[in-house]
Amino acid sequence: MDALDERIRVMAGPEPDFDAVMSDFLGNSRDELRERCRVPGLLDAVDLDEKTPWLWRLNFATRGLVRDDDGTIQTVERHVVAVRFLPDYLRHVNRFEMLALIEPQNAFHPNLRDGHICLEVYPGEPLLEICEALHALLGWRLRQLAENDALNPAACAWGRAHLEELPIDPRPLFGRSLAITLEPMENAT
Repeated sequence: MDALDERIRVMAGPEPDFDAVMSDFLGNSRDELRERCRVPGLLDAVDLDEKTPWLWRLNFATRGLVRDDDGTIQTVERHVVAVRFLPDYLRHVNRFEMLALIEPQNAFHPNLRDGHICLEVYPGEPLLEICEALHALLGWRLRQLAENDALNPAACAWGRAHLEELPIDPRPLFGRSLAITLEPMENAT
């Protein structure tokens, strides 16, 4: 067993009891995510429970930022997020109980601090959509630039001062992006 996985399991606590509806939802979310991960992309999703897919380690190769002890801001291309589904997820979500940034510990983003992730998650939102939103957040496509409503006010200030450099990672999470050019139509009659 991987030390990182063991750390996530300890943080998550014992596996809760899930009713049949929630178990089906989790199984369907797992299947949908596995299908999307068949195409090489920026995500390696690891289901940490053999019985019910309620606990996940998500390894993102998303380009983001870290701030070193000396204040230097630099890019990083590895983020590890733990996701924990609780039995009442279809009715209620507490994102701070559900999501945890495991690595890097010095991530630099307005919505990240001390392992906490501030990301809107709705009851019943599939794991695939949560992964897409996390990728957008880690790559600075989603960000909070108002200090009074952010976990990391210094990152807010940096983001406002460097808008022309954002997003840090515009790549799609799965597969590749399509460049579509629309040209005006000639007189269509």
